[in-house]
Amino acid sequence: MYIITKKQCIFACGMEHDTVHRLLVRIRKQKWLWWSLVLIAVLSYSSYHAYQFIDREFMVAQELPYYHVGPRPNDDTLRVAIIGDSWAAFHLTLGCDTLFQQYGAKWTKKPIKCMSNGTGGAKSKEVYYYMFRDHTQEPAWMQAVCTQPLLEQHPDYCVIMVGINDTWKKRPVSYYTGNYRLIIRLLLANDIRPVVMEIPDFEMGEWLNTHRRRQRLLYRLYAHFTGVVEDDITPFRKGLRKMLKDTRLGDSVLFIPADRWIPHGHHYSEDFYQEDHVHINYQGYRVLDSCMVSEIMNDYHKRAPHGTK
Repeated sequence: MYIITKKQCIFACGMEHDTVHRLLVRIRKQKWLWWSLVLIAVLSYSSYHAYQFIDREFMVAQELPYYHVGPRPNDDTLRVAIIGDSWAAFHLTLGCDTLFQQYGAKWTKKPIKCMSNGTGGAKSKEVYYYMFRDHTQEPAWMQAVCTQPLLEQHPDYCVIMVGINDTWKKRPVSYYTGNYRLIIRLLLANDIRPVVMEIPDFEMGEWLNTHRRRQRLLYRLYAHFTGVVEDDITPFRKGLRKMLKDTRLGDSVLFIPADRWIPHGHHYSEDFYQEDHVHINYQGYRVLDSCMVSEIMNDYHKRAPHGTK
């Protein structure tokens, strides 16, 4: 019979303890390795989505290849498209396309066709991308935002109403002007004269207060990130004028400043603005459309003798 001595027993126990210890150390190392891999994966995922968010919300749109709307219709109709945010949307829903045509009939015997389409809440970047959406290729819920069909009717002028959502959502001025430049370039590539509307007066502070506290805090945080001064649209107006001058696009557009049509000292009167003090009412559109028609027809008559529609 084989007898295990005390010394051998102690040695065996020591070997077993050493093996267990090394196994625990190995497991501990693998555990740290595992958590390190998890941490790297989480950081990578978070960084990717943070980049996607910043790119989507604060960076200028990537310029897409131009498409061509084809030749002008062979008639003498003067066509005007209006695209943009909720101001363009209300122009359609309040029946102001007809109002525009009625004002136009006082200036010329030519047939005039006005076509509006806008999206409430749209920023300049979204308005640009909507110009590349064809309603025949989009799902039903997206068809309302498509403005490419308007451009495919080859309007002589295209009024751009955009900027309010860029300002109160605290996007950088460079974001606004950069996307505006892309909108203008696409129109000019299709021989459509852009009508650049300066951001109108609106009650930004009161509009913000209609949103949830969380949203208000978020936009104030954006303001610190982008450097946008709260309740001040002046930098956006100056930035737009500077962009038009620096890029020389100002020579190719019809620019209508806000003070050319907004009544002085309006104080957001209900005779002119809706209750939210952000959007104008039908009476406000009467004033706006009268100004737009006047500016467009004067520009048209100046350009027509030189063979330019």
